[in-house]
Amino acid sequence: MGLPDRKWAQRLFEYASEGLILLHLALTLYYAVYSVLLMILVNLACLLSCGVSLFLLRKERIRAHTLLIYLVELIHLTVSAICVGWSAGVQVPLIGLTAMVFLGEYLGRSMKLPYIRALPLALINFGVYLTVFPFFFHRPGLLGLERSVIFTAEMLWSLLVFGLLIWGMFSVVQLISVSEHSLANKAETDELTGLLNRAGYDRLLGELDLKSTTLLLVDTDKFKGINDNYGHETGDRVLQKISRSLLGNFRHNDHVCRIGGDEFAVLMVNVGTLEDGKIVEKIRYINRELAGTIDDELPAVSVSVGVAHGAGAKDWTELFRNADSVLYRVKQNGGRGCMVYNAEQA
Repeated sequence: MGLPDRKWAQRLFEYASEGLILLHLALTLYYAVYSVLLMILVNLACLLSCGVSLFLLRKERIRAHTLLIYLVELIHLTVSAICVGWSAGVQVPLIGLTAMVFLGEYLGRSMKLPYIRALPLALINFGVYLTVFPFFFHRPGLLGLERSVIFTAEMLWSLLVFGLLIWGMFSVVQLISVSEHSLANKAETDELTGLLNRAGYDRLLGELDLKSTTLLLVDTDKFKGINDNYGHETGDRVLQKISRSLLGNFRHNDHVCRIGGDEFAVLMVNVGTLEDGKIVEKIRYINRELAGTIDDELPAVSVSVGVAHGAGAKDWTELFRNADSVLYRVKQNGGRGCMVYNAEQA
């Protein structure tokens, strides 16, 4: 999974807007049951405004969307406190609104989106709260609704706000988790070839079982000459070709890594010494494949490979040393070949 992007954030904001549309639709129906005409009209106006904000969001007018949503809800809650009554629970979403604008700014900053600064909005929110609270805390709402209506509204507001805040915090945790995972993957991925880099290779050593792992060290033959004669851009394309050939010829559960400039490593799992002949033949095929120049017009290239089995090593360092020692022999013999480490012949 990649890093959360603009589309991820937009979907999140769309869910919030659609949730507010459902909320005001529910409130419209709620007040319709009790024939509270003023609040029906207020919530219908909010419904229309939320629809406009959703349109702005889909046109990527994120700042306008955020500001409209905030002002609509602030006005709605203020009118509710005055008309329905402070005890109807509107103070809960009024406080929760402050948390939500800070959440919006956090998401905006995290994904480098245009956003509305939360602090000024929070101060406006606080000012409204202090203005409404002294006048209506001990007074019933102007509409004089029955206590049962007010109590139901209080419960609904509380459930709504706690639900929104839990959803918001879940979104933040998801954002952080996905971002950390993606950054970790990016840190372990070679940008040129898309293979695991040395950091990814080192991580695998901590996860795989040494005794059931076979290591192949792969070195590109005479790669410096390719860079010198054809240029570094061609050299990069050659490395990409080698990486594709390695990926295409090993199993999906084997791990192909680029551990140096023109050096690769393949960590094969659950391969015994009886498979040595198949590994050698596989490398012969890869070298024949790399010698082809018709399709990509790249210079012919070959690789030298040293193979060692973890069953014959006491630790990963020794396994690497064993594979490297036979790789050196292949290079000394002119390259373009494969040799398997044998402790009796070492």
